[in-house]
Amino acid sequence: MSKVSRRQFIAGGIASLLVGPGFATGSAEPDVVVVGAGAAGLAATRTLMKRGATVVLVEASNRIGGRAYTDTQTFGIPYDHGAHWLHHGSRNPYHKYGKANGFNIYPAPEIYRLFARSGKAVGRRELDEFWESYDQVIDAISKAGKAKIDIAASDVTDHLTGRWIHTAKLFEGPWTMAKNFEDFSTLDWWNGEDGNDYFCQRGYGALVAHYGRDIKVFLHTPVTQINWGGKRVVVQTNNGVLKPRAVILTVSTGVLASGAIDFIPVLPLEKRESFESISMGSYERIALQFSRDIVGMGADGYLLFEIGSNGNGFVTLTNVAGGGLMYCDIGGNWARELQQESERFKVDYALQQLKLMFGNTVTKEFVKGSTTAWGANPLTQGSYASAAPGKFAMRKVLRQSVGDRVFFAGEACHKTLWATVGGAHLSGVTTARAVHKLLGGNT
Repeated sequence: MSKVSRRQFIAGGIASLLVGPGFATGSAEPDVVVVGAGAAGLAATRTLMKRGATVVLVEASNRIGGRAYTDTQTFGIPYDHGAHWLHHGSRNPYHKYGKANGFNIYPAPEIYRLFARSGKAVGRRELDEFWESYDQVIDAISKAGKAKIDIAASDVTDHLTGRWIHTAKLFEGPWTMAKNFEDFSTLDWWNGEDGNDYFCQRGYGALVAHYGRDIKVFLHTPVTQINWGGKRVVVQTNNGVLKPRAVILTVSTGVLASGAIDFIPVLPLEKRESFESISMGSYERIALQFSRDIVGMGADGYLLFEIGSNGNGFVTLTNVAGGGLMYCDIGGNWARELQQESERFKVDYALQQLKLMFGNTVTKEFVKGSTTAWGANPLTQGSYASAAPGKFAMRKVLRQSVGDRVFFAGEACHKTLWATVGGAHLSGVTTARAVHKLLGGNT
């Protein structure tokens, strides 16, 4: 595994088969309706189609990819709004897919620079001290998780002290888990799988978009109601009604918890509780473009700085893929707080911190910036999900179908690769196979 566990999961792709409003007569009663054209929805749809099932894939937004989205317009080069790390190496299906389809997939470097609060770069000794603090944090959470103790990570780390402890906690909490330590479960963290990370030079979202390029999808088609109490499931959309034998929901737990989709009959209480228990974290990106590599670390280095007890700060991926972009990523409570501010405010905030470290070079070489807003997006309502303290057992409940009619898939539904695009894909495949078998097909 790489020294640091990173579970950034967020952004999208571009649909190549744009389907207009309204469903053809022959498609109104398919075997399965898949809701959401992110990694899980695309994988579920392709899996069912390969097995001969009739499928209708609907997507509320104007593109495919969900929280894996590569934008090439803003900066003129690939810019991942969300998912950027291909986690878990060979276990990630997109690692093999990317290599087989001509994408440049390369190992994520492990190069770090650390700065003091004053803005001065620190040396080897201080960097070693930071890693010692990080190891203390990891050891404390691991001890609880290994013992199957399901409590807040803060309960086992609040006693830790040292100059770099708050920076270490930022690294593993808001930056990795998209939550502060009081908001995620030690047992859930322990049951997440680690592995080597990779990057895709053209962007993770571009990789997902390529996978889904030939899958028919009805865009701009939000689902408003699912009636699963009759002979067939009745799925209400703004483009008409679908009556499948089963439905696979791949929307985020944030959307499910929001009540945006009305279920008739009402879903069981425990099921509804699982949406709240496996809750969405907050993870946002402040992307800054510079005319050259102002940090001088080469491509894809990590930049950290000393922070205080409030935990506010960001971790930066510098010179992304050698293209001059910097991803200043914020998470947890600080991401939610900054969500209320303007894009200009957030860009200026990141620039001021970089200016403290690198001086006027930052201003002279700065081209422009952009920010994400996954938490404010009603179609995501956050970045990726993890169990709240004491709620790890609800992972299993979340994965369970309702009445063998309504099924669930997505990053939050994978047992160990949650919060990742690869996990979402594998969850979609697994769920589709189960649905096909239930409908009388062979897996």
